[in-house]
Parts: sequence; C-alpha cells; structure tokens
Amino acid sequence: MKVMKMGILDYLKNNILVLDGATGTVLQEKGLRPGEGTELWNVTHPDEITGLHMAYIEAGANAILTNTFGANPLRYGTEEVDAYISAAVACAKKARELSGAENGVFIGLDVGPTGRLLKPLGDLGFEEAVSAFSYVISAGAALGAD
Repeated sequence: MKVMKMGILDYLKNNILVLDGATGTVLQEKGLRPGEGTELWNVTHPDEITGLHMAYIEAGANAILTNTFGANPLRYGTEEVDAYISAAVACAKKARELSGAENGVFIGLDVGPTGRLLKPLGDLGFEEAVSAFSYVISAGAALGAD
C-alpha cells in the first residue's frame, strides 16, 4: 500500500519544518572554483549534490532545497536552465529515496535573485522578471519539487 504524502501546507499546521543548510560554501570546500555557478554541479557532479542532500537529511532536515539558486533564464539560456533544474530535482529525489525518507522529506525549489536590478535602478522590466521566475517555478513544479 502506497502512503500518500501530506502537502507542505498541511504539514506546517502541526509540525516544524527543518530546512537544510548551505550549499555554495560546502561546494567550495569540495572544489567549486571562484566564479563557477553551483548549478553546473547538478550535471557535472551529481553524486556530490546527492551526497550533500543526504547529509542534511541524515542531520535531521525534513526539507531540502534544490541546487537551483542561480538557475534562471536571465543568467543562462533556457536549455541550460532546463538541464540544471532537471538534474537538481533528480539529485534531491535520489537523496530522498536513498535515505529512506521518501514520505518524510519535502523538496523545495531554491529560487534566488535574477542577477539584475529592476527598473528604474536597472534595466530589468517587471514583466520580464515575473516571466523569468515563472519559468523556473513552473519547470521545478513539473519535475516534482514540492
């Protein structure tokens, strides 16, 4: 019999959500070079990303964030963004499965800033920003992020 996983909003009504910790600084310790986007590691070092998630689950996190903080179509091309998000969600799912916590750990899509300033301080229009964030969130949700 398959156990139905509770949605995060229902979970929060009676439970405490324990998030994972740092990603970028841990990856720097593992060899991430200055200026290298952490998102690339989802594709080039998936075992490191999966292991990082597993370590946080083993430490007591019941919510892990995908390694997608800088993945957006304003920073990378859409094909790259799609590859980074797909690989990131796959790493998180694999960590959840390997840890045996399939029904006890939520996968959150980590969404960071676009890297550009909104008008009038910068050149980014509001609708363009909304479109970029919408693209990332839609992709992550379609792949199974909670």
